Amino acid sequence: MGAIKAQYFFSYAIMGSLVPLLSVYLRGDKGFSAFDVGLSGALMSVAMVISPALITLLADKSIDTRRILAVAFSVTALVLVAIYFSAAVWLTLFLFLFYGMGFVAMLPLQDGFYFSYAEQCRLQAKTVSAYPLVRVWGTTGFIVPSLILYILIEYMACENSVIVLCAIGFCLLSMANSFVLPKLRRADVPQVNQKSGEVKKSGLPTVAALKVLISPEARFLSLGLVLAFTASTAYYGYISLYYAEVIGIKASQIGLYLSIGVVLEIGFTVMMPRLQRVIRLKGILVAGLFFMSLRMLLLAAYPDIRVVLITQLGHGIEALALYVVPVMFFNRLAGNEFRNSIQGVYTMMVGGCSRVMGGLIAGMVAEKSLTALFYYSGSLGLAALLVIAFLFKGIKRTEDEDESALPRRHPVQR
Repeated sequence: MGAIKAQYFFSYAIMGSLVPLLSVYLRGDKGFSAFDVGLSGALMSVAMVISPALITLLADKSIDTRRILAVAFSVTALVLVAIYFSAAVWLTLFLFLFYGMGFVAMLPLQDGFYFSYAEQCRLQAKTVSAYPLVRVWGTTGFIVPSLILYILIEYMACENSVIVLCAIGFCLLSMANSFVLPKLRRADVPQVNQKSGEVKKSGLPTVAALKVLISPEARFLSLGLVLAFTASTAYYGYISLYYAEVIGIKASQIGLYLSIGVVLEIGFTVMMPRLQRVIRLKGILVAGLFFMSLRMLLLAAYPDIRVVLITQLGHGIEALALYVVPVMFFNRLAGNEFRNSIQGVYTMMVGGCSRVMGGLIAGMVAEKSLTALFYYSGSLGLAALLVIAFLFKGIKRTEDEDESALPRRHPVQR
């Protein structure tokens, strides 16, 4: 499991290099307007509508997941090099489209890889680390670049563009680590017609995954998450700009303020198995959406450094709700033949579409007022909370859940 944990660490460190200062960097170094910042997020997310489902389909069908990861991280590094040297706004925007194609598909592919590996271990009666205890390495990876960049910008007088160089470095580490990931056996299980005894032809994994997303069990979960990710796109796309321009935090310190909540997220993630036993996955989801909405509305109403610190306290449960709970819910509905694809289709249909829409709307609202943007996103988060709390009934846990480290006593393929 060590290589899988390292893969999460390095890949999330790419985001940790870019996200905290990206909007400040684009405004100050690349000449972006507020709308251009939102447009860049939308263009990155356009790729989420295409590449995650396609790449996870390849992983389910034939191509070694490790090789897909290696190629994608290499391409992402090359695109980031081009972004670093690009001078025209239109060219930088165009490059963000390719950045999205290379990188955004990697996160669901990593999740699919973990769940496939965990299922393989359980079928062999081997122990496997719980998903939250693997995913927490991604959280740790997100924090580390903020510390590195603080030193580089504050004490070594580096320009904000150093965030791109830091991301390129972690891309190369992610690519190298992909070569030491464990090999997965093909998990194709023949489906037999109960009446005739004939073996059915397996369908396209992407189609099977899409049916799960819109099934009665999952449709309101999908709807609520579309609203939630539309809201979070506005928040994460502009939070560093809001901190810098409205609250007045120095650029070198923005990543450190954001890291307070991420450090607390480690504790929430480690405690998640216990938390899940007490309030279930749906309870974590509801609590996280509540804190997400509250944070956005408080920042809009009281743009003060003390509110920044207080609102970081709920970041951990919010991160579980947006980035951990959904993949666990959808994995409950996945078969071995589309365990990768369900993560890709979820990223495409829920994450991709909402972020494209959210980025464009956020850009238009931000042109008028950053404060209005946070009121808008907080209200949208409340709508997501109501859908999940009152319409989504939950998804029954499977035989091998709660993604525990204990193997089955009698391994049976499903």
